[in-house]
Amino acid sequence: MYETQVQELSPEEAKRLYDQGVPFFDVREVEEYAQARIPGARLLPLSEFMARHGEIPKDRPVVLYCRTGNRSWQAAAWLGAQGWTNVYNLEGGIVRWYRAGLPVDTTPVEVGYAATPFQEVGPHEAAKLLEEALVVDVREAWEYGEGHVPGAVNIPLSTLPQRLSELPKDRPILLVCNSGNRSGVAADFLVQQGFPGDKVYNLEGGTYAWMGAGLPVER
Repeated sequence: MYETQVQELSPEEAKRLYDQGVPFFDVREVEEYAQARIPGARLLPLSEFMARHGEIPKDRPVVLYCRTGNRSWQAAAWLGAQGWTNVYNLEGGIVRWYRAGLPVDTTPVEVGYAATPFQEVGPHEAAKLLEEALVVDVREAWEYGEGHVPGAVNIPLSTLPQRLSELPKDRPILLVCNSGNRSGVAADFLVQQGFPGDKVYNLEGGTYAWMGAGLPVER
């Protein structure tokens, strides 16, 4: 788990910062943001967060939010671990914000993801990579202990920036989590750090898809 303490704000506290012009970042995915958002909030999907976190200012307060506050808490904790000190999480997310009678923009917008710079593979394609690839499980240690792809090493997403030296650039790397979301974030980050995109693979559907395909796990 993250050791960093996350500063939580109620909707009313967050609104005071909002009125002062503090930037808000929405870490939900594209489809969610397109439906409704806090007016003026900037979209920075959690799936692209590690690769684009440099877009978040370090010299002023910022507020992160998602639907209910869970994903934005993870993002805020990760930023704190990287040295950000003025990051706040909107407790209860946009759902609680809306229920507090605060403004929500439902005007239709067209937004999209940045192009994926790495390779997406299904379970059976991934299984063919095991002989040559380094398999990196980016879940927390307790999740890894419950069952993982055979031969996988555990490097939790929160520690990845500090452990890049453990990863080779001259062989394939297969990234894994439960569903493919966190490992997709990690894959994007590795490419941004200079790892060749044709050697960085994300397991679509994660360990859920792997086990669903009848493939073995180690415990």
